[in-house]
Amino acid sequence: MLDKDLARVLDLLEQVKELNKMIDMHKTQSNDSFMVNQYQDMKNRFLEELKEILSDFQIEVLIKDKAA
Repeated sequence: MLDKDLARVLDLLEQVKELNKMIDMHKTQSNDSFMVNQYQDMKNRFLEELKEILSDFQIEVLIKDKAA
């Protein structure tokens, strides 16, 4: 179980890293607010999952700049 959680944490961090790139690209190059919102929503869902996993390790996470 622990190894599965650790692998998922790494996966989530990689997903967030890639989503950050996509969000930045759509903000700066295409000015596509719909796509920015879609990627931000995906990122928020990944961050919530990460927060849940880390709470099992007694780590409290505050998510910065969370979209409404």
